[in-house]
Amino acid sequence: MLGLAAANRNMLGRFAASVDEKRDWAGYWEIDGEGRPSSADYASDADFWFNLPANFDVLDAIVRMWRWTGDDTYRDDPRFREFSRRTVTDYIIRWQLEPEKILHRPRIANQRLETGRFVDSRGIPSYMEGPKDFIFGADLLAAEYRALRSFQEIAVTPQDKALAASAQQVADKIQQLLERIAWSQSQQHYLGVIRPDKSGFESGDAMTLYFGAAKDPDHLSGALDYISSPKYWQTINIEEESYAPLLLFRYGRTEPAYHILFDLSRPEKPRREYPEVSYAVIAALVGGTMGVAPSRSGEPFDVQTSAQLPSADDDASLQSFPFRNNLLDIKHIGSLSSSLSNRSGPALRWRAVFQGTVRKLKVDGKVVLARHDTLPGGMTVSWATATVAPGATVIVSRVEK
Repeated sequence: MLGLAAANRNMLGRFAASVDEKRDWAGYWEIDGEGRPSSADYASDADFWFNLPANFDVLDAIVRMWRWTGDDTYRDDPRFREFSRRTVTDYIIRWQLEPEKILHRPRIANQRLETGRFVDSRGIPSYMEGPKDFIFGADLLAAEYRALRSFQEIAVTPQDKALAASAQQVADKIQQLLERIAWSQSQQHYLGVIRPDKSGFESGDAMTLYFGAAKDPDHLSGALDYISSPKYWQTINIEEESYAPLLLFRYGRTEPAYHILFDLSRPEKPRREYPEVSYAVIAALVGGTMGVAPSRSGEPFDVQTSAQLPSADDDASLQSFPFRNNLLDIKHIGSLSSSLSNRSGPALRWRAVFQGTVRKLKVDGKVVLARHDTLPGGMTVSWATATVAPGATVIVSRVEK
């Protein structure tokens, strides 16, 4: 969104290239400016810090950057291919993350040394680092599910397509475990970490929603209610809070999304200088307020917009936005109309989405029947697709009754 595509590709490439069998196919947790593992987290291949959701998280990020940029390096470069293959096979096996084993694994599955700086942190099965009495976190299951789902989008060789097809069965079983083990019926939200006796504590809602792993409608609604509550977002650390606005926008919870977005961005916010905060605010404005999203592989459009403005009287615009091989201007006028200007680049297929059920939309003055859908979380939407030629501007608007 900020024109940092080359930096993203470089960083993801460094992490992808860092996986090694000597580290049980884990990558480096941190990489310094010289391209080496940071001494703050690495002593040797037998003694280093690593949180197990990370490989899955990086794989999903690779696919997301491929969608946003259209850069086939993410799909075709040998570093990325090797990383993706190892992550969906050897990494899962080595760390005992198969559906039939994950409930019985030890917290640290591959401890090589009895003593060392990081012997209790070489493969933490969650991003949650404080508690010790658990076998995995809900975030690990959610990240594994999403990585296995995402991999099929960049699988182009016959070998990878076969691997991706078999991985979907694993993804389904992992997702079912998440719903069955991590969901608390009494508390009506996803638990954060799971103990050996299958009990759990803390919250796993944000990462479950972030990775799109909640499929049960009642569970999804409960998780959204949980992170929408000030009781949750006013007490969590700022790293977790930074995820909340975009998540809530994604599922149509506009009002609490703005409450948290305004809290994150207020000048006196403690620890606002943390880098994830500023990037998360930009992501929420572009992906939430403006509703910009790239298509997934095989979808019949290139870019989608869906306004979620603070009120129906507000306008919002996004200028000089880099998207794949295009430079775009996007504008929303309340909930009435949206426009997209294709300032440079090839013709672009644009899906203009509006909240609610609208029978007809007007595309550059021509009335068309709207298409309809219900999004996860329950929001109903109406949409039309238009091709925007190079140098052209297209306006899509509601048709008044």
